[in-house]
Amino acid sequence: MIYTYEELLNKKEHGEKLEWDNISKEQLMELFFAENISDRIIADLYDVTKEKVKYKRNKLEVTFNSKDYYKIIYKSIKEEHPELIKNAKDNLLKKENIENISIALTHYIFRNGPVENMHSAGKLTEEDMKILNKYMVNHIAGLLKMVYDNDWLLLEMLLEAYKYYGKDWDKVEFDTSEVDKLYEIICSG
Repeated sequence: MIYTYEELLNKKEHGEKLEWDNISKEQLMELFFAENISDRIIADLYDVTKEKVKYKRNKLEVTFNSKDYYKIIYKSIKEEHPELIKNAKDNLLKKENIENISIALTHYIFRNGPVENMHSAGKLTEEDMKILNKYMVNHIAGLLKMVYDNDWLLLEMLLEAYKYYGKDWDKVEFDTSEVDKLYEIICSG
């Protein structure tokens, strides 16, 4: 069970010994991230040194550079500022953004993946890359335009036409690892 700082302090004041060796990563995350309790105060609460707290936080990756921290911050921003989501959606659904989004998605989905390794290894020429990049950007722009134009029927027809292709491919996995890394870089800078 995860306790707030006040709950833990109350336990200590009522004679309960708080066991530092048994503190979980989640409990440390609650104190350090969610409640912004300093190492010194956590150390006093558990009757250990500040250095012990810092060591354990680093060992458990409860630091401001950890992925968990950014997930907590992102979640709280989404919950506390839903207008940011609407603003982001409204900004992205502007027709003038289609080209930039298409290029960014082409890099994210295609260009910065295995095809770049093939290109670097000399398996694809510069001309091949230009053709492939143009193809990808144009097709993604077409999909985005369907979304912008609210043409869901056309998009559904497209999906219907291609629904039997790739049935023997590996199961789809939701991979956001690059977005997670980018988010960490943005938030730590």
